[in-house]
Amino acid sequence: MHEVPEDRLYTKTHEWVKLEDGGAKMGLTSYAVEELGDITYIEVKPLGTTVRQGEPVGLVESSKTTEKIYAPLSGEIIELNGEAGVVEEGSDEIPMGLEVISEDPYGSGWILKLRVGPGVEEERKNLLSPEEYRKLLEEQV
Repeated sequence: MHEVPEDRLYTKTHEWVKLEDGGAKMGLTSYAVEELGDITYIEVKPLGTTVRQGEPVGLVESSKTTEKIYAPLSGEIIELNGEAGVVEEGSDEIPMGLEVISEDPYGSGWILKLRVGPGVEEERKNLLSPEEYRKLLEEQV
């Protein structure tokens, strides 16, 4: 059974989001990480980019596939997790530390932080509770 922490919300595309300090930290769920296999590259839109809920915010490449990462909430990208090998779109940086995302997807393996706006309460209704996300996973097995 996949870990589904109670302190965050989820998308049907297997991203998680945790609201904290007027912002939102997001990452990939343990299910997504397992399905992807060895993650080889993650890039996200540049800092300062404004994204809307459900829009692609980046790409994750793995030994098996390339998938889009979708914004769980609308907001401005204010930080990305360079320590976990996340790089800005178009960067020529060599990503280091990507294994952190596989080893600790809900902790030090987060991907980016968003500054969210006043519409966040309305947008939360579009996300899945931990219980709803567990049901989604059961249906996919």
